[in-house]
Amino acid sequence: MFRSRSDIVICIFLFFLSLVVFSRGLSIHGLEYRDDEIFYFQSTQEMVATGDIFSPKYFGENRFQKPILYYWMVLVAYKIFGVNWPAARSVAVLFSGLTVCVTWLIGKILFDRKTATLSALILISVPLFFRHAKNVVPDMPLNFFIVWAMYCAIRFMQISSGAFGSSDENLKATTWSVFFFIACALGFMIKGFAALIVPLLTVILFSFWIRKPGLLSEMRFGRGTAIMVFIIAPWFLYMIRTHGQTYLDYMLVDETKNRLVNIGASNVLLNIMMTFFRHCAFYLKVIGSYFAPWSVFLVMALPLAIARIHSKDEKNRGLLFLLTWFCVVYFLFSTMYFAINHYMLVLTTPFALMTGYFLVTELNKEIFIGKAVSFLRKYLILFMLTAGCLAFGFLFVFLAGGAQWWLFVLAAVYVFVVGRILRNPEPVIAPLVLSVFMIFVFAQSSLMEKAGITAHATLQKFAATVNQDLEVNTSSGTMIGVGSHDIHEKEFQVYFNQRIVKAAGSEEEETRTKLGRLFANDKMVYCLMTEKDYDGYLKEYFPETLEIVQEEYIFRRRMHLDRGFFLALLRLDQAVVRDYLKEKIILVRKGRHVRT
Repeated sequence: MFRSRSDIVICIFLFFLSLVVFSRGLSIHGLEYRDDEIFYFQSTQEMVATGDIFSPKYFGENRFQKPILYYWMVLVAYKIFGVNWPAARSVAVLFSGLTVCVTWLIGKILFDRKTATLSALILISVPLFFRHAKNVVPDMPLNFFIVWAMYCAIRFMQISSGAFGSSDENLKATTWSVFFFIACALGFMIKGFAALIVPLLTVILFSFWIRKPGLLSEMRFGRGTAIMVFIIAPWFLYMIRTHGQTYLDYMLVDETKNRLVNIGASNVLLNIMMTFFRHCAFYLKVIGSYFAPWSVFLVMALPLAIARIHSKDEKNRGLLFLLTWFCVVYFLFSTMYFAINHYMLVLTTPFALMTGYFLVTELNKEIFIGKAVSFLRKYLILFMLTAGCLAFGFLFVFLAGGAQWWLFVLAAVYVFVVGRILRNPEPVIAPLVLSVFMIFVFAQSSLMEKAGITAHATLQKFAATVNQDLEVNTSSGTMIGVGSHDIHEKEFQVYFNQRIVKAAGSEEEETRTKLGRLFANDKMVYCLMTEKDYDGYLKEYFPETLEIVQEEYIFRRRMHLDRGFFLALLRLDQAVVRDYLKEKIILVRKGRHVRT
């Protein structure tokens, strides 16, 4: 695995760099917060409380979503660090660091150390990867086991057939084949069939494209299937025995069939085709936004990879493997009925490796437009670095309240770095600087809370008010709700042990009905909503029964920036700029025995 001591040092450095970046602010529910987190956080807490570690429950109800292995990982984290959010999120942090290291190992085999190192840094700075490295969701461990399976497949093919050059590996090819199937099985126990389909389909297609189908027989799929069944079957048999047909129906219908096709469609084939093209467009947008700014270079990296896969160079064989991996993930998830942006997390490693290869490769002597592409590549990075510095300065000074003299410090550093990039002819320098800058910015994630961009600080204040009030009023029959569509109830749920009611919808009539249902009872009710929604839905209907107990400001999801905003920006007027970007949120309370 490691050919020299320097390889070990680089992997250790990348691993601890990942831990430092991703472990900051784990107790904060910031921009990287995903609403699914509360399901796993709460379910594993109930496992601890009940002692039932085989059948997850969410507020006492059976939770059949996803296999058991990820829940067990969070339980182990609880045993080590205690039952809290940082402990639960530490699982994703650990597996993100391991994924970065395996990505570097793949890059070193397929290309060289320079490409591998830049690709690993790009991976750390991909926004989608950063987000899931700090989430209590199973996507990052799933991604790791897929990446690890790909690494095992590459090692197997390298030793077995020399597909990626010679190897001085001491382990036999059969050992890597066994590791491959173990990785697939463990990934399946994290989140299901994707962990099997993506690696297996990639290996099968790649073997045929390089005209070596004999590799498949050498992997001994029969033995591999037995290994996977041995790992996967016991828990599923336990769940079927415990919950019977209810669990079986859920897994076969809700988790499998309904995710693949729309069973209500009159023309299934036409519907599948329309879904495929629609989802292809959707995932293009996901890559463009959640992989930014590196996604800009994918437009150039893909044609370069396609142009080079026909040569006999070993590096180009690696490009073919990455293209196969990329296409399998992209088109596989495009065929599914549900389109969800975090499915593209599985693309981050092949994306980072192809992008890193493109940014490191010297193009001047290869194609007639090489000089133009090299020029565009460097100055696009300079533009991105400039935009990033401006955005970070705005966040730090105008929103987080930093001293204005920091703008001059940032400007001086920017001028120095840009000068070094312009004077250095090495193509790797500019992307290396951009990746380091982005990693630095990501490491400052606590600034988001300080700047009020994330909902965490504000929601925590409201939650403290509700909990203090409930300590005084210990009567039963309390309901807590969220009454605005723009406020997600699961973001508020993290501060309470009772279930939060979503009393709002995307349509006005739906919101009006749900709010009326929430308040038209004899229970004590707390409802969090925007001031605008309160004035529009509640103020005139419950004028004597409601009380506003707290007001705070939160970052606007819909904002209007006019001439006054830009004038305030030029005057460095921090207070006025913040007023443009924030809106008022209120906590409404209704007591018991209220006349409706």
